[in-house]
Amino acid sequence: MVDVPIWVAIITALAGILGAAIPQGAIVLRDVRQAERDRKERFDAATREACVALLRAAGELRSLAEGWRSYRGDPTAVLARVAEARSLAEATRLHAVDVSMQVPGQLGAPANVVADAATALIRDVVENTDQSRGVVLGDPNVEPLVTAIDAFRDAAVGYANR
Repeated sequence: MVDVPIWVAIITALAGILGAAIPQGAIVLRDVRQAERDRKERFDAATREACVALLRAAGELRSLAEGWRSYRGDPTAVLARVAEARSLAEATRLHAVDVSMQVPGQLGAPANVVADAATALIRDVVENTDQSRGVVLGDPNVEPLVTAIDAFRDAAVGYANR
């Protein structure tokens, strides 16, 4: 029988194992990178949706408040509009929290400014409405909300284009 040193057998075996492991390692590395890209795409999509939802709710509240003085409905309809405005302000606050949870650093503060402006606008809407008679008394100040929406939109677009 031929004497083959043990180290030759070990090297031969390791070469076979290594030759089979390299393609498997490359596949695992590719899968890990793909999973990371997919996770980032899902995060970006969720962030975009949260930002759009915040802008939509705040924009609807702004539109409702801008036409407040010119609304001439019956008292029940005026009170329904007050309730709708409160609902939109609460939706704005909820969407601001969603944005703040997703991107607390860059978009959290501007989102909270929008929510605070929406809350202030609701106080102004209530002050400009005689709720006992369901009559609109004056124009609520929409400017702080418009300014906050513009600042948030700029921050969100800047974040998305990073």
